[in-house]
Parts: sequence; structure tokens; C-alpha cells
Amino acid sequence: MPFDCAIIGAMAPVLPLVLAAALAAAPAPPRPETSAPHGPLPDALIRARVGTHLDRLAALGYTGAVLVLRNGRPVVERAWGYADRDKGIRADTRSTWNLGSVTKQFTAAAILKLEERGKLRTTDSITRWFPEAQGAKRTITIHQLLTHTAGFESDYAPGDYVPNTRAEYMARMLAAPLQSPPGTEHSYANSGYSMLAAIIEMVTGKEYEAALTDLVLAPAGMTETGYLRPNWAPGRITHGYQDGRDWGTIVDRLKVPGAPFWALRGNGGLQTTLADMTRWERALTSNTVLAASSRRKFMTGHVSEGGQGDSRYAYGWAVHPSERGTRVVEHNGGNGIYVAEFRRLVDEGITIFVTSSVAELTATPVVDAVEELVFGGAVELPPAVAAVDGKELAAFAGRWRTEGGEPLDVEARDGRLLVRAGGPSSWLLLTLGDTAQSPRESELAAKALAIWQAASRGDAKPLFEALGGREPLDQLTEQVKGLAADRAERLGALKEVSLLGSVRRNGGIVVSTVRLDFERAVVSNVLVWGPDGTLSDRIARPLAPAVFVPVGPGAFQRFDLRGGPPDPAVRLERDGETGRIALVAPGGRRVVFTKPSP
Repeated sequence: MPFDCAIIGAMAPVLPLVLAAALAAAPAPPRPETSAPHGPLPDALIRARVGTHLDRLAALGYTGAVLVLRNGRPVVERAWGYADRDKGIRADTRSTWNLGSVTKQFTAAAILKLEERGKLRTTDSITRWFPEAQGAKRTITIHQLLTHTAGFESDYAPGDYVPNTRAEYMARMLAAPLQSPPGTEHSYANSGYSMLAAIIEMVTGKEYEAALTDLVLAPAGMTETGYLRPNWAPGRITHGYQDGRDWGTIVDRLKVPGAPFWALRGNGGLQTTLADMTRWERALTSNTVLAASSRRKFMTGHVSEGGQGDSRYAYGWAVHPSERGTRVVEHNGGNGIYVAEFRRLVDEGITIFVTSSVAELTATPVVDAVEELVFGGAVELPPAVAAVDGKELAAFAGRWRTEGGEPLDVEARDGRLLVRAGGPSSWLLLTLGDTAQSPRESELAAKALAIWQAASRGDAKPLFEALGGREPLDQLTEQVKGLAADRAERLGALKEVSLLGSVRRNGGIVVSTVRLDFERAVVSNVLVWGPDGTLSDRIARPLAPAVFVPVGPGAFQRFDLRGGPPDPAVRLERDGETGRIALVAPGGRRVVFTKPSP
């Protein structure tokens, strides 16, 4: 269960590997069917198509890198944007990027290497290292940890950078109730890979990063990958950016005694380079690190991930067919700011690695676009930004309100408008293109507001009741208090908790979002309700603004990198005569705002 994935939550994968994250996000479009019936294009054409697309994205603020390999050989190896905006350091091919949950495959490779050396077996029970495990936990195997079928919750600490020891974290895992019997259900759990990291340390007698280097990274020639050991020059480490602010780097957050702590160690947070990911791809197709039999085990889908599609989870990988019917072996990861996508189209000899470090412009939709571009598919170019007068931008900026008092915050920045909804009418229009809510959606939205209002005060009882008592009240109380304290320290005092609304998803699922205004930032809390109205998941994360780019006099068009519904053609228009602005959906639905007098 990720809590505040941008700052203190687990390095969980980004879409599509985690169902909860997919449900909690604004409605994401289905991946478009490819229009390319043949194999990959010639190298020069791939470079031209990818370069043009990413150049447009960079003009809109994208910072990231793209690596396209054909049979292990780089076809595209480029970076865009800034590693450090304040210092004017541009990202380049030597910049380092955070892997997020792509880290898990390196932990899995270390386990398989130890198995090759006869130090353990994936069929071993965890009682070999944790004899204190009780009840059903005694039957948990390494294989179940690797495939997220052990039954553990995702996280057992309030944040990635909250100090804890191995003993403390493992004790917490072993004391908490399982969410499902071992081996019965795939449920993505960062904690399982933290336990694998603990096993690696116990078997080798070394701390995780040193053991990983010896077992996997050094044999692969990956001298630039790790938490801290590569000791990169500061200018090479890409900063993360959120809502226009410099979040800093994960590397800096790990420069404290005992870090990386156990909500992160082994499951996320490794830093790497494009050159090292090329070396990793080559290791995956040779006996450099693992024997062929281990590599088959490594990248075979063992258990269904559930949900739509036929994706199966391997050992730190998701395995599924492409739109062309070929085999995909991939994983992704992120923390709400940094995102990494590593996709291996193994039958076609193409590997794509895409990174990003700006929260509002992530690598997840880019990797799909790059794949389409590689295979000759039709991909709509990001819009070209038109020049706009500074006075026109300033005329849109400020806090606007509907006749009913709902706020809309508009910020002018870098030739664009950043729009953040403050109430249901504008949020629903931006999310769905409409403002209607069914009685059930309204009821669950109101319930979500009450839950998060109480949680912001440290009261977890409404959340406990919504979960049907599935999680201990004291544990939930610790989590919500830890989240509130962390936010207060970083963001200042909480000023307001307000409702944004609910979105109906497939299968009767409803996702409700609540806005929290702090002195220095705005975040959101999300609840995911099952078809029967029971609470199935919750996520806390930043409330990203909608980005609007100028398309003509007095008119801005929404640019959403994800594309698809909600239609990115939602416009923000200003009537100079009345002094009002309006959000206008493609179907004609509009919400009008008046700017209060200063």
C-alpha cells in the first residue's frame, strides 16, 4: 500500500504493473493498437522519429533519457532536459537516473546467483533465516517473495527515508497479519523484496549493495549502478522536479547512516546510467551473470498479475504479449517523481529503456510512444508551443471561483498555465470531460472526504471501519500520523481538506480523490472502492496541475502526456470583456469562473 508515493511511499511500479496505482490514477487510456504490421524500422529512421518526438516533449518541460537497443547495440542513446535546472546542467548520456522498482530484478538476479552457488534454493522456506516466523508465514518460500505471492502488505514503514534497522523491519513484517494465505494471490509487495535483500545479507555476510555488486553488478560490468558506491559526481545525478520545484535527489537522501532503509532496500531506489543499462541487456542474453537455466527461470511468467490482460509475473519482471503477438519482458518503477521503464521485446531483438525526472511528464506514456515509433506506428506529435505575450499569461493567473464558490488556481509559468482544480465541477471536467456524478459516486466521495479529514487529525478509525477491520487500528493510526507528521515537516501546516470527486472505473470500481492544501504545497489522498462498496486500496500523492499550452489569442489547450480520455483538447478560454475564464470540454460542457477582486 503506497503512502505518499512522491515522498515517503514505496518505490512501486508505475502503470501498468500495479493495479492499485492504475485504478487510483486519472482514467488512463487503453494502449493503442499498433499500426505497424512489420518489424522495427531502420536505425536512422528510428533515431529521427524518436528525436523529433522527444524534442517536442523537451520543449514542454520533459527531462529524461531514451535508450533503444537492437540486439544489444544502441540505436538511440540520448537525454533531454536538465539534470539540475538551478545550475544550468543539462542531462546527457552520462547522467544517472533512478530505477525505482526496476531494482527488483537485480535483487532477484542476486538470489538466483546464490542458488547457482548452492547457497539457497527458491523453494526454501523463510524459516531458514527467520525461524521466529509463526503460523502460515512458516510456509512462505523465496519463490513466493519473488513473485509477490507471499501475502505480505506492500510496506511496513511510513516512508522510504524513515530510519529503521533490518531487525526492526523484519520483525514488523513477521508480526503483522498476512493479507492473503501464502501462494494464493499475487499482490505487489515491496516488503517481499526487502526480505529478499535481508536474506542476501544473511547468506553473504555483506550489506546489500556490496553483495549485489559482487554477485550481479561487477560481473555485468555495471560500475555506475548502485545506491552510493559508484560515488558519482554531483552534476551527473539528475534532480527530480515536482510542481516546478526542485525535489533534490534520492542519492542525497541516502547519505545518512543506515541508509538505504528497509522500506527501500532491495526493492527500489538504485541509480544507473544508459551505458550500464546497455551492459545489463547484454548480461541478460549471455552467461555473464546467470546461466541459461537461471535466466529462463528469471524471466518466465510464474503467476498471473490479475486484472485485465494476460500479464504474468516472473522474478522482478512482468511477462505478456505485445500488440504484435510477440513476447514482452518488462518492469517499471518510480516514486511519483522519478520514473523508469525497461521494456524488452525479446522476440524482436529490441530493448527500450526510458527515464524521466519531472512528476508531471513521466516516462510511462513515452515508452509506449517510443515502441510505436520504433515499429513504424502512427504517434501524434506533442503540440508545438506558440509564443504568447507575458501580459496575456498574467491575465489568467490567480485564484478564480465559480458562482458556487469552488476555487480554480491558475499559475503562469514558463509560457504555460498550470491549473489546479479546487472542487468537484472543475476536477470532474478535467478528469472526465463532464461534471455529473451518480448517487453512488457522490456517496463514496463524501465518505472519502470524512475519512481523510479524520486521518489528517491522526484519527484512523473511519479508515479502519472502511477497511472492514482488515488492518489493525494501531498500525493504521501509526501510518496516518506518520504521513501527517512528514507532510507537516515538509509542506507546512495543513490549511484545508476538500473534496474533488469520484470516478467510476470498469467492474464497478469507484476511485475517490480528496485535496489537501498545505502552506507550501497541494497533495491528494485517494481511496479505491470495490464493487460492493468496501475499501480496497488507498494512495497519497501530489496533486499535479493540469498543463495548458497557448494555442491562440485568449485560448490555451490542455496538454496531457498520457493522451486519450480525458481528451487533452480541453480548453481554458478568457473573455476579455467580462473578465471571466471558462474551462471548456470538447463536448461543449463548460465551467465558468470569476476572479475575485484583490
